[in-house]
Amino acid sequence: IYNIKTIDKFLVKGRSRYKMVYVGIVGCITVCFLIWKKLKDIVAPPLIISLIWAVMYTALLLRGAVIDQNNINYLSFFIGLCFFVIGFFSVLKDRSNRNDDLEEKKSVLNCDTFLIKLALIIEIIIFLSFAFQVRRYISAHYVYNFWKTLISGKTTGTYNEGLVASYARNAVISFAIVCSIVYFSNPNKRNRNYFFITFVIALFFTVTAGNRGIILMLILAVFFSNLLIKRYSIKKSLVIMSFLTVIAFAVFISFAFLKYVYDDQSNVLAFILKQLRVYFTTSMVAFTDWMDLHYEPLYGKNTFRFLYAVLNRIGYDVDVAVNRQNYVLVYGDRTNVYTVLHYYAADFGLGYAFVIQFLLGIMYGLLYKKVVLRKSSNVFCIGLLSLMYFPLINQFFDDKYFSIMSTWLQLSFWLWLFTRKSFLIKQKE
Repeated sequence: IYNIKTIDKFLVKGRSRYKMVYVGIVGCITVCFLIWKKLKDIVAPPLIISLIWAVMYTALLLRGAVIDQNNINYLSFFIGLCFFVIGFFSVLKDRSNRNDDLEEKKSVLNCDTFLIKLALIIEIIIFLSFAFQVRRYISAHYVYNFWKTLISGKTTGTYNEGLVASYARNAVISFAIVCSIVYFSNPNKRNRNYFFITFVIALFFTVTAGNRGIILMLILAVFFSNLLIKRYSIKKSLVIMSFLTVIAFAVFISFAFLKYVYDDQSNVLAFILKQLRVYFTTSMVAFTDWMDLHYEPLYGKNTFRFLYAVLNRIGYDVDVAVNRQNYVLVYGDRTNVYTVLHYYAADFGLGYAFVIQFLLGIMYGLLYKKVVLRKSSNVFCIGLLSLMYFPLINQFFDDKYFSIMSTWLQLSFWLWLFTRKSFLIKQKE
């Protein structure tokens, strides 16, 4: 507790004669270079998060002299990155066993024919029932566009997708990820068809969720599962990552037009630039401003929100923290996201948020070790690591770890179920 308070005292309301934003940029690029020199792997989680923070620091420069670049709180993100990297490498004792030789992987994957057909039939029945329900609601309550209609319906309470569709969503996503892993491991016609069908259904379920994040989670997981299995050359991996970036931005912008129908969209370029400015330059400023204020600690209400929600559901009268944060104005732009650090710093201080980053680094390190540094990769770990790239990239925005623990437990369960030996068959090449 003393150390945590000491860190908070050092950072909160601190100013330096150095521009902390530039220090953050140089620090992130340096860490990125050292990680690349050590691993030479473009999908290594610490490399990706280092690049993300470097880009976010650079984006702050677009604000110019408006922000106080000397505020030492801007160094928090770089320090958090360092804790993550230390945690990651603390579990990689032997980093010389990286398996780049695809010939060393002596088995390919196939699904049990009976079980996958049974799962597909059940999934298609649920999908058709849900699609009919969605179509009927949109036809009766259409306003602006299909996505805004669903979002408005959920907000006002006039639309309820039901427990079956709600809980089936994570099962459908997990099933699609497993089928993608099987297809990338063994790209025959049958596996391609399974992957295509499950991906289209999963895409429908994510789009109708009314949240861009879950759409990006699915897309990122499919692309990263491909990269983790195929182990392409650096050049080809860069091309695929560039293509993924274009797709992610296209999804982000497209659904922004569907969501913000009340904003002025007559000038398309101005609207896009505003969306990029709001979503990519406000969270770090909002967190820094929040750190400058006095706040009452939540003492674990964020971290253990899922546990509190369970206790509240079974009859205990406990206060469950809300995931949605208060809106603030960041130089005229309205935002309610404060980066991943805020969710945990609000509990026990900034030092605690750094500890969480260290533990997250350990978790990613263990998954990376099982997926990349082993000759025989664990299919469950491939699927889980593929999904975990979304909250990793999303760290600059907000928390998608403990804040959605229920989702992760469901995804993990379905991944575990669909990767059992009775469902997946490993065959010799």
